[in-house]
Amino acid sequence: MRENYSWGIVGTINPTDKKARADRDIPFLKLSKGALNNLKRGWFREAVIVIKAKNGKRYYIQCCSWKDKKQVCFLNSNEIGYSDGTTVRRHRRGKRMRELINAPNTAVEYAMYYSAVDKNDRDSADFSTSIRTNRYYIRIFCWSLDRVVHAEYVIVCFCYKLGIGKEEWKKYLDKNDGRHDFQIDLGIALLNYAIENEWDGKGTRPNWMRQANFVPCDCKKCYFCMNGITNGLAHADSVKKRKVEVVLANNVRIKTTVCTDVRVKLKNYGDYCKMCYRKHRSEFPSMKFLALRKKCNKSTMGCVQCQETICEACWEEGYDNHEKTGIECELMSDA
Repeated sequence: MRENYSWGIVGTINPTDKKARADRDIPFLKLSKGALNNLKRGWFREAVIVIKAKNGKRYYIQCCSWKDKKQVCFLNSNEIGYSDGTTVRRHRRGKRMRELINAPNTAVEYAMYYSAVDKNDRDSADFSTSIRTNRYYIRIFCWSLDRVVHAEYVIVCFCYKLGIGKEEWKKYLDKNDGRHDFQIDLGIALLNYAIENEWDGKGTRPNWMRQANFVPCDCKKCYFCMNGITNGLAHADSVKKRKVEVVLANNVRIKTTVCTDVRVKLKNYGDYCKMCYRKHRSEFPSMKFLALRKKCNKSTMGCVQCQETICEACWEEGYDNHEKTGIECELMSDA
């Protein structure tokens, strides 16, 4: 990593208890409670190992054991050398102000960047592409894919803040749905790219594509919508009107799939008139819901298809919801 991208490492490790150490093992062991109690807060020790690469270059990794409230061990490849004069502020029990204590350079660097590690772990838990499997190499691939997607998301947000990229990237900065929307849009973009390279839009579809009839879609994002294959396809029939049998006031039974021009009974108890409510809401926009309901008339009757209780006065005035459906009244009488 350092040779190809000039990246370094910095992180914490868990020291082990006493054991026989090999040549390249961590030089510091886990301190006992008695030893920690005898050490002053801010005490640290550092050690460096030199690793020689095949091309002859030498790389340095430094290990540090530091006592804060507990023992903390760091590994880093950036801040190499003795830490002299570095201090950090820490709270001490019984004192109001924070005190300065000695610290290695690695502790300062770690505190500067560790939030990125936490965000990376949180992202892996919330937006993972991994699946349950005993094949370890698939788990490794999914983990690598998660990290690539997270890195791309960070780059896209960073570029937008600098004024680079598309204006639609602004929605990815949203703390609630930004990361979710990015992954959805990225998945759609990858699918579009794959379909464009494998299918001309007319011939036989590849085996990995759905072979059944097209489903209506008007998202304006997928390959099928952008090429006019699924948008506007059978949208009028997608919501099927139910056929309902209704008993009118003159004991005539009808079966209909459209709105009726006669009120029918919908409920056994009185409910507020929905049309009255809409009129009062437009007249008093700042009034609360319960106060508006008290102003409305009550009724048990209304339109059988719209399923809205409408009072007699509003029905005679002209029900306002029929026009929105665009359906003419057609009754089928059944003797």
